[in-house]
Amino acid sequence: MLGTPAVPMAESLAQSIGTMLLNVDGVLEAHIPQCFAMGVMERPAQVLVVVLEQTAPPEDTIDEILLGLASLLPEDIQLDVWPIEREHSLLATVQATGCRIM
Repeated sequence: MLGTPAVPMAESLAQSIGTMLLNVDGVLEAHIPQCFAMGVMERPAQVLVVVLEQTAPPEDTIDEILLGLASLLPEDIQLDVWPIEREHSLLATVQATGCRIM
């Protein structure tokens, strides 16, 4: 289940993540919706969904994103990164949450 977070992260942190992602080659857009998988997750959590260009090596791009997040996120916040391509069937659902940060 994806949706708008009931308690979103601080706007300043979301903006900082969006700004960092502007400098990562291969990232087309980014969203931070809330995700919940019944029976898998203990509680809902925000995730970072990044839409990647197909031409960029995804491993290098994800490594760069994780390094950037490590410098921005407080120790008490963990943010999973979900890379998807523009053609992915989940993208429309992610975009519909209204949680775009870049």
